[in-house]
Amino acid sequence: MWTLVPLGNPGPEYQDTRHNLGRLMLQRWMADRNLAPARKKRFPSGTLYSLTDRLQALVPSTYMNLSGEVCVQAEAAGSYPRRMILLHDDKDLPLGTGRFRLSGSDGGHNGLRSVFELLGTQDIARLRLGIGPFQRPLVDFVLEPWTGPEWARIAALDTPFARFLDLLGATEELGTLADRVNPAEFWEP
Repeated sequence: MWTLVPLGNPGPEYQDTRHNLGRLMLQRWMADRNLAPARKKRFPSGTLYSLTDRLQALVPSTYMNLSGEVCVQAEAAGSYPRRMILLHDDKDLPLGTGRFRLSGSDGGHNGLRSVFELLGTQDIARLRLGIGPFQRPLVDFVLEPWTGPEWARIAALDTPFARFLDLLGATEELGTLADRVNPAEFWEP
């Protein structure tokens, strides 16, 4: 079982902001499949949902900067960080692109920083979803809602995102998955 962790901020005021792209893509994927996630377990900082027979989602109920709290709570309940895939926005990638990584630094992303610090490792897989090119100040940029033209680029991500989840659901090990999902044609709409 793979655990998707869509990082973002809770509440309707953040729903359509750039910082919530991981959550947005997962919601769009579920809506396209008429999936109604079943709640498996509630934690103080989020909820674990069953999506398919191979995929589940651990959705933080905290703000982005505290995303690691629910990951630690899930780990204490038996979830393995090596089976978690973080879904998050990335200011350094252009909108409409994505990159899958098995480990690495937080790159200045506060949600990743929280997860890595609280789990005590950077060896957690993540799907980086581009929101760039970013503008300064960064905090304003990531918390602004999407513009009209940006929605078309988001819609173009639906197919590669679904392909990524299909490949993930069919794999046992993440090592070869990175080679299969990172070619430019996979993510360029």
